[in-house]
Order: sequence, then structure tokens, then C-alpha cells
Amino acid sequence: MINRKKIIAFGVLLFGAVACFAQSSNGQKIILAFGESIKLRANAENANGYQWLRNGVNIEGATQQDYIVNRAGIYAVITFGAAGCSSDISESMEVELKNASADVSITKRSENRSVVNYEPFKYYLLVRNNGRADATDVQVKDALPENLSFSHFDPPSSGEVKYNPSDKTILWSLPSLANGQFAELIIHVSALRAGRVVNSATVTINEFDPDPSNNTSIDTKEITGLKIPNVFTPNGDGKNDTFFIERLDAYADNELTVINRWGSTVYEKNGYLSDWTGDGLADGTYFYVLKVKNAAGNWEEFKGYVTLIR
Repeated sequence: MINRKKIIAFGVLLFGAVACFAQSSNGQKIILAFGESIKLRANAENANGYQWLRNGVNIEGATQQDYIVNRAGIYAVITFGAAGCSSDISESMEVELKNASADVSITKRSENRSVVNYEPFKYYLLVRNNGRADATDVQVKDALPENLSFSHFDPPSSGEVKYNPSDKTILWSLPSLANGQFAELIIHVSALRAGRVVNSATVTINEFDPDPSNNTSIDTKEITGLKIPNVFTPNGDGKNDTFFIERLDAYADNELTVINRWGSTVYEKNGYLSDWTGDGLADGTYFYVLKVKNAAGNWEEFKGYVTLIR
């Protein structure tokens, strides 16, 4: 087992005579083997408080004179004096991990439901660091295909997101992703037309990635021009009395077949007009097969179940 808390050296950051007048100088650099640590110490007179920084950002809870480091980055410290004043940022200590590698993966998936054209739906992007070292400068790119319209994205769990409308590209940047950590981004889009939408996202990092096969994820989704209900209620109240298929009028050439649980055809119609009421049939669930001829002259087939309730 790797001892990640092993201290191999002391990094001393020197300040001026008092904490309020710290002087900066050229930074230092040290290379650690994976799993090793270094202790950094703020050596300042009359200091009564400390704040350590990594890559220019305050490290939460790092407020002691010593700070143990086992992650790559550029470290510095600010000290606070008794009079309430603070020092300049100290000289830096750059820590680099020798032979560091981080296996990051990305998963892209769309909502698991039927979507018709122009209907909004979501994509979910999940980035995970499977180890061994922390990943830095994590960059996720998602170029939307032509037949998708971008709406907005939810605030990501970490990092920053930008959308470039000129090439319909979403760029998600994370400064780092620790070993075992994951982050998620939700993107809202809508389809401009029916058909198959193939959308991919990729992730890159600053470190060596030993398994590039999981750096790209592809989602394939069928966008229909139809909205087929899964229940209808032919009880004569004027509401939902027929098996109404939204936008079926756009497909003059169509065929509908309805089959009961025993495999017998109970309804069949060429040129269906959304007028089936289930006459003579008992309440229950039926299997349907709907075929339509698209604008390209090809037949598309939709299968599913519909429940009849009076």
C-alpha cells in the first residue's frame, strides 16, 4: 500500500522580518514520486495566522503554519500579523508528480424517454477520475450536431462552462479532479427534426491517461415526429376518447395494427386517422405496430403498448 503521508522534505518559504511585509522571490520546484508528500512551512516572525493557496486559490482549512502536500500544483501562503494586516503572497513552491497518470472517463447520455421534434430534452455528462493521481486542466468538449438546438445548461457541480454559438460547441473546464472524484453537467437542447441524433463528448487532461478508450462517449437518440400515447379512455366524455397520435397527419401513408395479449389482430387500418375507439374490446393493454412513410420515401416502424380504460 502506498503511504501517501510520507514526508520526504521540508519546503521553507521565507518572509521578511514581520508578517505584514512578506517579500516575494523566485519560486522553487520539487518533483515527487506518486504517493509521497512534502511539508511546506511558512517561516515568518510575529505571524498569528496563515492561509495556504494552490494555483492561486485559497485551500479550505489550510490555515496552519505547516501544510502537507501530495498533489501537483503551485503553492504559496499569506500570513497575518497581530495588527490585523496581511502579507503579500509568498514565493511559490511548484510541486510536480513524477510519472503521474490519471484515468479519466466520460459518460454522455440523453433522457430515457421518447422525444418528438422541437420538444426539449436533456443530456447528462458525467466525468470521473478513476485514478491513480489527481487530474488537472480537465477539458470537456461537446460539439452539438446540426439537428439540435441549444437552450441552456444547469450550473455544473464544479468547473466553468461556456457555449460558442458559432460552432455550437460546449466547453466545460475543471481546474482539477481528484482521484475518485466525479463531476456532472446537464445540457438542455431540442431537436429540430425527426431522425437519429448522434452526439459525442470528449475529455482531456494534463496528465498521462493510460486508457484513452473511455475519453469519448457517444449517445444515439431517435427523435420521432410522432407522439404516441400509452393510454386512452373511450368513455364518451369527449376527452381522450380515441387513440390519438399527435402529428400523424404529416404522414399520409401509414399503417396501424393492434394486437391483443394472445397475439390476435383486433384492429388494422391503412391511412389511420387517429379515430380508433376500441369498440367491442375489453379494457386492458394492447400491443401496436405503427408504420409511416417518411419524406425520404422510407418506412419507419414504431412499436409499443397502449392501455384502454373506459
